[in-house]
Amino acid sequence: MNGLSSVLTAFCAACVLIGSLYMLCPDGAMSRTVKYTLSLVFLISVIASAGLGIKTADLDLGVPEIPQTDTAELQTAAARYVYSYALSSAGIEFSEITVCTDKTADNSIIITKVIIKSPCTKSEIIAALGEAAQNYEVEIINE
Repeated sequence: MNGLSSVLTAFCAACVLIGSLYMLCPDGAMSRTVKYTLSLVFLISVIASAGLGIKTADLDLGVPEIPQTDTAELQTAAARYVYSYALSSAGIEFSEITVCTDKTADNSIIITKVIIKSPCTKSEIIAALGEAAQNYEVEIINE
């Protein structure tokens, strides 16, 4: 109750003070600027008086847990996307791309092998992949 009365007291004091200054406002070129400034001061005082009650309240806004995505999953998904884009761009049909990874001693991820299930020939797929097929071992399983 004490917080509510202090908010109302601050609001009423701001209304009386800003209202009296508003009546003393000069006419002419400076009228709009002074009225705008007084309105801004009134808005700030209302927000500040409302903040008095909030400071005493105990608000606990918990931070939601965000799941951490594994780096290996991200790199595998990126490699799958690159290979599928290269094959789709070349017009090669495929049903599945599997990327095999391995973790090194310094906890980095390397791609060891890519398995592609497709009805196309190995030479067509290797030609479509270009340089990506030369960097990693590519295994093609014909369906």
